[in-house]
Amino acid sequence: MLQTKMTENSLRIAGKAWQVRALLRQYAGSNLTLQQFLERNVTQRSTTR
Repeated sequence: MLQTKMTENSLRIAGKAWQVRALLRQYAGSNLTLQQFLERNVTQRSTTR
């Protein structure tokens, strides 16, 4: 079971190695830095709750 936790300055991914690799490849498809990615996704999650 893949688990992800995002805060405004960290990203934690836990799961099978192939799941983590697949998720990282998906995230790498964007041209954002990790900081930009986290800022956008944490903001979106807090507004959708």
